[in-house]
Amino acid sequence: MKTNLRYFMGAMAVVGCGMASAQNLNSAYFLDGYTYGHRMNPAKDYDRKGYVSIPVLGNINMGMSGNLAATDVLKFNNEGRLTTFLHPDISVAEALSGFSSTNHTRMDMNMDILGFGFHAWGGFNTFNVSMRSNLGFSAPYELFEAAKSLTNKDYDLSGLRMDASAWAEIGFGHSRQVNDAWRVGGKLKVLLGGGHVKVNMENAALKLAAPDKWILTADAQAEVSIKGFTWGEMDRKEFNDGTPYEQINFDNVDVDGAGLNGWGLGFDLGAEWDLGEQGWLEGMTVSASLLDLGFISWNETHVAQNLGKEIEFTGLNDFQVNNGTGTPAGEQTDGYADRFSALMALQDGGVRKSTSMLGATLNIGVEYQMPFYKKLSAGFLSTTRIQGGYSWNEERFSATVSPVKWFEASINVGFGTMGTSFGWVANIHPKGFNLFLGMDHMMGKFSKQGMPLSSHTGLTMGINIPFGNVHVK
Repeated sequence: MKTNLRYFMGAMAVVGCGMASAQNLNSAYFLDGYTYGHRMNPAKDYDRKGYVSIPVLGNINMGMSGNLAATDVLKFNNEGRLTTFLHPDISVAEALSGFSSTNHTRMDMNMDILGFGFHAWGGFNTFNVSMRSNLGFSAPYELFEAAKSLTNKDYDLSGLRMDASAWAEIGFGHSRQVNDAWRVGGKLKVLLGGGHVKVNMENAALKLAAPDKWILTADAQAEVSIKGFTWGEMDRKEFNDGTPYEQINFDNVDVDGAGLNGWGLGFDLGAEWDLGEQGWLEGMTVSASLLDLGFISWNETHVAQNLGKEIEFTGLNDFQVNNGTGTPAGEQTDGYADRFSALMALQDGGVRKSTSMLGATLNIGVEYQMPFYKKLSAGFLSTTRIQGGYSWNEERFSATVSPVKWFEASINVGFGTMGTSFGWVANIHPKGFNLFLGMDHMMGKFSKQGMPLSSHTGLTMGINIPFGNVHVK
């Protein structure tokens, strides 16, 4: 099967945008009846005897987070047609107004294919088979500036990176009450790797040598771990001194066949401490969890890297789209991608084994049950994602109410690396039925064409089957 790497990466991005959640539904962290509380802290108990997850419908996540919004890249021209910021109808000032010094976006998908939980063996047990993927992209401001408007200056392109992975997860979790005050839990996850793509560009500079000639210096590397992948036929080029070299042409990439290309292990750890049962402060509970401690070992990793030499090339004025107002957005981005792959000047670096780490998440929570109305509580949750250049942090303050046994809801506000957000969740769980709906990030305003104006968007919902009577802490 012949395919193009650019299309593969684009497909992963579309999957991420369509089915992703920036993280678990943190708005539901303090809900006792939330089916997937063990995903945020494996020590959490469940207020029923157990549950069965309805495949796919059990937990549906949609969303993304970052400071790079769709409206920063996609614009509407004078004719009202969707185009990119490269279009000549879009002024330089307008095109670059939405970009920051570092522009990044992160998407994660975690969808249960099969899942259930039950109380036995002295605690609460969970089992799940899930499909997971993540996609991260980060780029400096000057990359977009160079693409839109070339001037007689040097451009620093360092910090450009992209990382995408897809894998299956088989998880076994167990939590139990150690004593009246402490509850602990853990989860073992067997990981089956589907694919991994990683691109980094560091120490990169684009320098003007003449009005029609530019020089690029960069340390660029790409790693692709996909079963049946090959770079395909190389393009033959020459350095300034006439020395020949071969360069990867991304249009010649092959993926022949499909299948698993790696395996790994992951662990979740968690604990809850009831200060009231400890005899210190009635109604106060402190909890913490460390999620996705693990790795995936990839069997075949195809490496590409540049030679670390100066690359001289001409024709960079073609970066700016000058084909009139009718140029479709797809043609603009294809042309940009073709030229950028030439800038990187990557050569085949052979095949080797590699290991990638999961992005770990640290949660620290504090909940206080109101003495004047025990069905109302206030909560604080700190979430830190530990993943190199894609790391982020968020603090979320919430109010949770459970007026009856079968219904609970929470509203909250978050502050952190990605800015300010407002979240909410409602969980309906009478006997034999569970429906939850929530958002960590309200979608906010939309353009008249229906595009979200914020890079923080998300929606989480699910339908599951609980069994056993509701029990209250």
